[in-house]
Parts: sequence; structure tokens; C-alpha cells
Amino acid sequence: MGMKHRLWVFVLVPILVLGWAATVWADDETDVFNANAGNTEPNPNPGENFVVIQDVIVADPGPFGDTTPDSFPTAIETVTIRKAGGTLPSHYILALRLYLDDGDGQFDPTVDRLLGAVTAPQLMDFWEGTPPRCAPPPTGTSCGVVFGEPGQLLVLVPNGGSVEFFVVADFANDAPDGATLRTSFDLTVGDSLIGGPTTTSRIDSATSLPILNFDSGLPVPVGFIRITAATGDAEVDVIDETPARTANPGDSVVLQEFLVSDPGVSGDAVPDGHGTLIRSVTVRKVGGTISSDKILRLRLFRASPRTPPGWDEQDELLAVVNSPDLERGVVFGDGGRRLVRVNDNAEERFYIVADLAAVGFVNGDTLRVSVELVARDDKTDPGELSSAIETPMPVVASNQLVVEVPPPTLIIGSAAIVGKAKIPIIIRFVPAPGLGELQIGPDGALTFDPTVVQILNIRGVGPYVVDSVNIDSVEGRAQFTLTLKPGRTPLNEGVIAEIEIDKAPDAPIGESITIDIEDIEGIEVVDVFRDAAGRDLLPDIVPGTITIKLIKGDVDGDGVVTISDARLTARFILGLETLTPEQEEAADVAPPVGVIDATDVRWIAQAAAGLRKLEQSNATRTLLAVNKPAHTVVAKLRAKALEVRLLGPEVTQMTVRVFTLTGKAVAVVQVPGPIVRLSESELAGLPNGIYLYTVTALGPNGVWQSDIQKFVLVR
Repeated sequence: MGMKHRLWVFVLVPILVLGWAATVWADDETDVFNANAGNTEPNPNPGENFVVIQDVIVADPGPFGDTTPDSFPTAIETVTIRKAGGTLPSHYILALRLYLDDGDGQFDPTVDRLLGAVTAPQLMDFWEGTPPRCAPPPTGTSCGVVFGEPGQLLVLVPNGGSVEFFVVADFANDAPDGATLRTSFDLTVGDSLIGGPTTTSRIDSATSLPILNFDSGLPVPVGFIRITAATGDAEVDVIDETPARTANPGDSVVLQEFLVSDPGVSGDAVPDGHGTLIRSVTVRKVGGTISSDKILRLRLFRASPRTPPGWDEQDELLAVVNSPDLERGVVFGDGGRRLVRVNDNAEERFYIVADLAAVGFVNGDTLRVSVELVARDDKTDPGELSSAIETPMPVVASNQLVVEVPPPTLIIGSAAIVGKAKIPIIIRFVPAPGLGELQIGPDGALTFDPTVVQILNIRGVGPYVVDSVNIDSVEGRAQFTLTLKPGRTPLNEGVIAEIEIDKAPDAPIGESITIDIEDIEGIEVVDVFRDAAGRDLLPDIVPGTITIKLIKGDVDGDGVVTISDARLTARFILGLETLTPEQEEAADVAPPVGVIDATDVRWIAQAAAGLRKLEQSNATRTLLAVNKPAHTVVAKLRAKALEVRLLGPEVTQMTVRVFTLTGKAVAVVQVPGPIVRLSESELAGLPNGIYLYTVTALGPNGVWQSDIQKFVLVR
């Protein structure tokens, strides 16, 4: 019967087995100690491979305690390496290897014997990890990396001889500057191992196992490997300035806002002449109820001096990660090349921005994240030195994001029209599994003023079909039923239907009416609004506004452009007629804008003859009162990027929502100001094809919303 000695066992108890011959017990004479031979590298660089982090000798007998050979070798069964201290997380160690020296006392991977290698080793101390993955002995011994198999011989130390082991690590490119690591070395020996002798020498109690790394040459405190990534002073401060924020499902929102200050105000605040070369920024979830599957995209921005305070879509986009895994950590930059430079004696502001999913949230859901920065020298020749980061890493956001889930919303589009137009019906905030059925009638109806507009038809969009349409053009009421097509995926947000409208024959220019959903007594009511699981929901209703716009070239206001309009414009130029401001606007069809001359007369006459198409202002949805100026949407797709710009009155906030042709929302961008740019990287996840989009703008006079627009994405 054999007996094994493992970590934490220092007392030997003889065992008598009746009927067997007495076992020959070897002495406790084997010593395990650090070699201190200069093989250990005290200051490895990020990305460095085959770094000796511990150099250990096992001697039978050793120089401590019992130094008299007992005639038995030492049969080593397993070697366990654990993290015994330091600040370097395990995920920065890419591989761990155990070598047996060939006898010259110097590490050389080409000649020394490789005993085992482990990639992504769980080299953690007892309490590292959330939750802790192991506990201290005796309740748990699973921490660390084990080389060798129980019951089998790993290495045999000859009686009166010794062997030397090298513990070797590969470090990640983004291993942080100044991070430290200390390891312990523990082994077990045993009798009658497979491939080994019957009896083994034991570990001398004079040797304390596990043995910690105390190799000479390691930095203070003695025994620690210290990652050296930056040559400049550790003077850079990373400062969290995340305010409290709330957001709705489908929003783009800042999860963390932080400053990188070189030098900072704490500790070493004297510039060292070197900038801070940031190689990577890692974002992790540290608290809250929101899981990563509710985050569609994560972006890293650097604040631009050309944008107003606070995050702006026009800030410098540094990196994008789609479908981020915040639980494991999202890394911007690969650590091998510079992500961004913060100049010496300067300060930069950064934003971590999340695009939230449209569904799946519970009101009051929260999320808090942290950022961890890695700064290191350039390795190019002649290279550039980097200041090191002084403040502790990671930096946790001071405030968490809180998601507020509004009730389901049914939105009737608005428009400024010159004739026929299509007005969208949009849903938002419908909980999973999405909208299954909508019915307006028999109590409720779309109400409108038939003397200003007429509803011609109502059609389903995407996965929805509209039937049972009933339009009363005299009373100004329209009713319909909308259902989900069989086998189609319901929407939580997007366009579900279109209302086809036209200007009434005698509608005056500038007149506005509201399209709402009401019963006969004027009370807002939706007869049926159910999700795809059959549950009844109570939606909020946002009515639409229709404004009659001027038809360019229709100077006499009869609804069509004829030669009479050209004659009326000519008489105005000659001073024979007086035009109202609205008529002057209709007559001004040719450049320069604001001047009515013979060119305008000629263009109107050509339009009347069918030889020219006059440019009409883009139909623009608006929720403003009568006679308020409307916006014009101008969109350009070039260099694989989409720019949407609003012309007209002041805009304080603008939102662009992009949909597939089926009405499914695929992107939402909200920015201050009148310009939204969706860069190539932001459109990278969309396949080539035709897309719909709408624009909503907030200004001093109210809210504007564009008609459904289209763009074609071709790469």
C-alpha cells in the first residue's frame, strides 16, 4: 500500500497492515527551493513569450534538514502552479509550461524537456474571480494548474541527486504596465507510481510547501514578476466622470464617460515629456440586471473639439464591437498597435456608448461597467516611449444606467404634402414577442378632416397585412384590421402599415389637420392591440399632423401647373399683377432663390408643357402648428457612409431610425444638432439592399418627423 504526500500535509503517520510485510519507509529528506540562478525574468514586456517566472530545484537529499541520503529516489507525481499574489489577472497569461532542465542550469526551450503546456491557464489565487472559483484547503484544492497525472510518475529525482524545473509563461499583448505576479510551486510524491519505484523519499519538513517565488533579481517586494509596458513615468490618471443616466429600449446611450489625463492631478503630476500610447480599452460588466444580449453594439468614442459638450455622434469613433459580451469583457484594440495617443501634458475625454435592444427590458433594469486601459511603448524602430498609467485599474463607472420602459406606443405619421403621400403607422416599445394584431373599429377610427385631406387606402408593411378597410370620406373616419402574416416574425418596433392620403381638391395652402384614433365622442380608443401571444395591451397614441404645402409653379393655386401660371408670373414681373407671399413662393422655381424673373416664367411654361419637372421641396413630416416652417431632409450615401441632414428651423436633437423593407428596426442614432452620419463601420453589419429610414427632430417650436425615406446600400 502506497502513501502520497500533497500540499498542506506535513505530518507522517505510520500505518500497520496486518498480514503484510512491514513497509520500508524512506526518510523525509527531499528539499524544494528556488534556484536563484538568474533564469527568472523580473520585467517581461506585454506580448513576450517563454518567460521564466519561477526556477525551482528539487534535491534528494537537499541542503536543509535531513541531508543524509536514504537510498531511495524521489518519485514526483504532480507539480501544481498557483498564483500566490500580484495584480495581474489570469486572462493576461496566454499559456503556462513546465520544463525539466537538461542539466546545465540554464533555460533553453530547444533542449530542455517539456513536461506539459496549458493554454488559457486558470492561474488564480484562492479568492480570485466572481464568484470565487475555488476555496482554500482543506475545503478546496482546485486552484492552479496541475502538471502530471495522479498515480503516474512525472519525474524521478535520483537518490543523492537533484533536478531543476522552469515555470514558463506567455503574456498577452495587452498585459497592463506595472501589473505584478507571484507564483507558488507545489509537488506531490508517492510510492508505487506507474513507471516509478516502490518507495519514494518524502518532502523534508524543513521545506515549506508550497514554495513561493523568492528568486533574486525580482523587483520589490521580493518574488514578484512585474510587467513593463511603458518606459515613461507612471503619471497618467484615468478619471471616471459618468453621470446618472436613464434610457429607453432602442436608445444609444453612454455607459461610461472617462478622462485620460497625462499627467493627472494625483501622485506624479509632473509631465515626463512622453504621451500616453493607449493600446487597448477593456469594458466589463460589474453590476446590474441587464445582460449582454440586450446590447446590440458597443462603441468607443473620443470627444472632438468640434462638437458640443457631451457625447455626440460626430465625435471621433475609435472602435466598434457588435454583439458584445460584457460578462467576459469587450476589448477595443488588440494591444499590438496603438489605439489612440493622448499628448503629454494633455487631457482627452472618452465615451463608451451602447445601442440597446428594442425589447427584453424590465422597467428599472440597470447596468454598471468598468474600463481598463493598457498603455505601452511603441515597438517600432526607433519607437516611441509611453507614459504609464498611475491610477488603479479597472475604473468603475460612478453611476449606473437605468432603463425606463415606456408603455407600448402607436404613432401616426405626419406630413407636409403637395398631393398624394404615404403616412407610416409605427409601433414602439411593444414587449416580446411583439405585435400580433391591431384593430381600429368598430368603436375607434382614424379621424381626419375630409375638406383638407382624403384617406385613399391603408396597406400593411413587412410581416403585417391589412384587411377589412372601411373609409368614410364624408365623415372623415377610417377603420381597419391589421394581422400578422402566417409564419412571420412579429415586430416590437418599426413600421407596420402605411396610410395613403391625398390633398382634398379645395384644401387651402398652409392648412393643417390632425389624424388621430378616436371614437364617435372624440375619446382616444384602440379596439384591439394584442401581442403575438394573445395578450391585450393598452398603447399610448401619438397623433399625426398633415399640412398642405405649396405646389411649385402653381401660382394661381388651382392644384396643377398650367400655362396660366406662367402668364400670371410674367404679369407680376411687368408690374401688372400683385401676388400674395404664397403665390410668390410658388412662382420662384428657378435659381437664384428669392428672385422672380424671366427664367421662372420659362421654367413654369416648360413644366406646363411636360418638358421640365419642377423641383418640389421634400415632403416632410411635422408636428408643428399651422404656418410653422417645416424641415427638409437631405440624405447622401457616399464612401459607404450615410449622412442625413435637416435644413430649416433650429434643431436641438435629431434621431434617425433605419428599417428593413419588412419594417424591422436595425439602427437608431440620436445626436444633438441637425446632422447624423452613419459611418461605414456602423453600417458594416447590414447587407447590401434597400432600407427605409425616418427622421425625428426636436426644436424650440416642437417636434418634427419626416416621411418614410429610402436609401440603397451598395458596397
